[in-house]
Amino acid sequence: MTGKLAKVLKAIDSLSENTGKLFSFLILIMVGLETIEVIRRYILHSPTTWAWEVVVLLYGAHFITGGAWVLKEGGHVRTDILFSRFSPKMKAIVDLLLFAIIFFTFVGVMIWKYSIHAIYSWSIKETTYTMWAPPFYPLKTVVAISFIFLGLQGLAKWIRDLIFVIKGEEI
Repeated sequence: MTGKLAKVLKAIDSLSENTGKLFSFLILIMVGLETIEVIRRYILHSPTTWAWEVVVLLYGAHFITGGAWVLKEGGHVRTDILFSRFSPKMKAIVDLLLFAIIFFTFVGVMIWKYSIHAIYSWSIKETTYTMWAPPFYPLKTVVAISFIFLGLQGLAKWIRDLIFVIKGEEI
């Protein structure tokens, strides 16, 4: 059973990492768009009505999709004044408790609420409130899916911690 579970956990890790890496390349598009906007605005005196807003929407997708990958790598901010002094087993126990109480509650609410927002946004073909008014529903969908991925990665971490506490082995 541990072999099958390890494969599932590895698949979740791979999904988180590959999604994060894929969306990390949006930074290149954002830099390119901002460069074009600066040239058009300050050299050609012909700014766009859309570049800044596209960059903001892309940054939202870029930022939120990296959450699961950062969790996989253990890179989220942690106040570890006491935590860093704990043994690996005690760290796993603390994470088991805190993830069960705080993380899963937060992620569950975010999945629930953002899924509702995304569905509603698609139903009304929501746009931003600017002169250009690009569609807003793709970003809301990305946010909802990103929280699902974060929840899956958190579940993978929680299962790993549970196995470590019970069996003393890492998978």
